[in-house]
Parts: sequence; C-alpha cells; structure tokens
Amino acid sequence: MSEKEPKWPDGMDAAARVRHVAITRTEPRNAGWIAEEAAVSRDTAVKYLERMVDHGDLEAIQTNNGTSYKPDSVTQFLREVRQLAEAHTIDELTQELNAIGDEIDGWRETYGVDSLAELRQSIGHDSLRGDERRERLEIIDEWEYNIEVRESIQLAISLQSSLTTLGAEPFSGDSTTLPQEG
Repeated sequence: MSEKEPKWPDGMDAAARVRHVAITRTEPRNAGWIAEEAAVSRDTAVKYLERMVDHGDLEAIQTNNGTSYKPDSVTQFLREVRQLAEAHTIDELTQELNAIGDEIDGWRETYGVDSLAELRQSIGHDSLRGDERRERLEIIDEWEYNIEVRESIQLAISLQSSLTTLGAEPFSGDSTTLPQEG
C-alpha cells in the first residue's frame, strides 16, 4: 500500500472501498491495482471483487495483466434507469425526451441529414474542412450520448408507469441515491 494520506472517510470499511474503486472505473483493472487504490491487501480485494462478480455488479475478464474487473454494463444501465425514475417525475422525464428530440431535429436540419448514420457518412465529404469534420465528430458523440440517455429515460418512464399499474408505491421523485447491496 502507498504511504499517501488516507483519502477514505473514517469508518468506511474495506468492502465499501473496494466496491467504490471497482464500480467507478471505465477501464478494466486488476485486483492489485484496485487493492492499492482501496488501501487493502490484494487478497482482500480479490475476496470482495469475486463477490461483486457473483452478484452481477462486475465482470471478470482476462487481459494481458491477468484477471481484470470492470463494472457490468447491464447492472450500471439498470441502476441509471432506476435513479432517473426515483429522481424525476414522469412530466420531467417527458420534457427531457422532448428536449433531446428537439436537439436531434436541430442537428438533422443543420447538417442536412436524416440520421446519425448519414451524419457519420458526411465526414468523408471532400468539401469539408478539418474544423468542420471535427465539429461533426463532436456532434456525433453528443448524438450517440443523447440516444443512450433517451433509452434510459424511456425505460424510467416505463418503470414508473409499471409500478403505478401494479399498484406499487411510486418513487417519491426526490431521491438521488441508490440503496447499496450488503
């Protein structure tokens, strides 16, 4: 372990530190790296990482550095949907869908395309300057992000509607945190 000042809050146990380090990564990391970041032994990290794999929170993959761990994309997506459903009303979510639609419509009009695929293809036009290609690449990234967010919002609306239909207690609309598994 490093001799850095502890960066963890008092009382945060080893399991919580490993969990935090592992689920906030965007790239797969091996147990040794996670252990160092979480200020635990490698064996302790492996124990908690394997539990997280068993619970579906992480995926274990083979890399050049041995077994590495990354957040499970389905679990993350479902947590995001739940967080949206808990934090926003159906009206707020619907308004955000409308805003996303308006933004995409604006890009269609601005770039004279009907789809994201057409915008991608337009990058190869000989008439475009370098700065225009870079601008379109940035818009492509934003458009892709909007599609992902739109899908999450649509599922959050569906989740709230399903809970109402089932007679379950709807989300209060003011929670921004998710319960943690034990």
